[in-house]
Amino acid sequence: MMTANQCTTILNMVRLLKIYNKLLISLFLISIITASFAPALAFQTGRIEMDDIFVDYSKLDRSSIEAEAEYLFYNGETAESKEDRLKFFDLAMGKYQLLTKIDPSQIYPCVQLGRIYDEKKVDRMAKEYFYRATNLNSRDPYANFYFGEFFYKRNNYKRALNYYLISYNNGYNNSYDLNLKLGKTYEKLADLIKAREFYEASLKMYPENTELQEKINQINSLNYENSEYYYFIRE
Repeated sequence: MMTANQCTTILNMVRLLKIYNKLLISLFLISIITASFAPALAFQTGRIEMDDIFVDYSKLDRSSIEAEAEYLFYNGETAESKEDRLKFFDLAMGKYQLLTKIDPSQIYPCVQLGRIYDEKKVDRMAKEYFYRATNLNSRDPYANFYFGEFFYKRNNYKRALNYYLISYNNGYNNSYDLNLKLGKTYEKLADLIKAREFYEASLKMYPENTELQEKINQINSLNYENSEYYYFIRE
């Protein structure tokens, strides 16, 4: 027959086992809840986490993510300080990366990522995304225009011209910015006749640009097409 002390000890052990079981159940439930919300938290921050490989990106609200990305990108472009500019671009980058996950066939988010990396002077990543965009469609005017911009900024005018012309020949021929940039590029390459041609096209779209009219007048005053130098560089 058990003593009173032995009975008390057994009762205490039973109580401890019940508490221990409840604790285990609570920890199990917490782990399930945390796992359920981890992907959602990753999407809210725009970062790609390890758990994302188990997520169906097609279920995400693409339109709202696009709107957020464009809002952040616009704020990055218009920010007055470099610090704010980079902050907004970093946030936009996360959104555009999500969009490439939702639909890898979309060119636009790839171009936007290329533009952001271009702004951040991360050349390797910028070219990677521009190439990704042009591999999806080698004639896409938007992708080719900004790939041209990438090379123009780095004084590689021949490569810039190549991408500008692809853009021009595939739908951007009426773009003021592209015609103006083609004029500047040909001028950099010392072909003033072609430069004047695109400057004149730009002026028709924006007649108020007095500086552009002055530049055209300067080219005309050189009588460039009748010079020996013009025919030398054309050969």
